[in-house]
Amino acid sequence: MTLDKRERFKIFVQRLMEARRAISAEDALMLLSTTLNAVEDEFTDILFDPSQWMSDGRMYPPQADSARDAPGRPDVTRYRSKAHNTFIAKNGAIRIEDLTGSLVVLSKPGNNGKEV
Repeated sequence: MTLDKRERFKIFVQRLMEARRAISAEDALMLLSTTLNAVEDEFTDILFDPSQWMSDGRMYPPQADSARDAPGRPDVTRYRSKAHNTFIAKNGAIRIEDLTGSLVVLSKPGNNGKEV
C-alpha cells in the first residue's frame, strides 16, 4: 500500500512516540532513522537512495552534514531538513519542529524523562 508523504509522516511520528525512549543522542538518531526508514519501506515503493533526496519523494532521516549547533544549548544538535528542524539532545530526547519553530510536531523525552 502506498501512502502520500503527509500520511507517512503522521505514521512515523506516531511510531516514534510509541517507541522506547533513547538513552543518548546516538541512540536517538538511530531510533529516528530506523523508524522513518521502516515507514518508508512499508508505505512506498521508493528505494532508499539518499543521493536522490531532493527529487524521489522519499523521506530520509537527518544526515551528518545537516547537523548544526543549537544556540544556547551545547547539549543539543539541530538537524535541518527540507521542512523541519530536528533537535536531538545528549539525553536521547527528540524534538521536531516546522521551520518557523511555531509548530512542534513531536517532543519525545530522553531516557531520563527530560525533553529538549
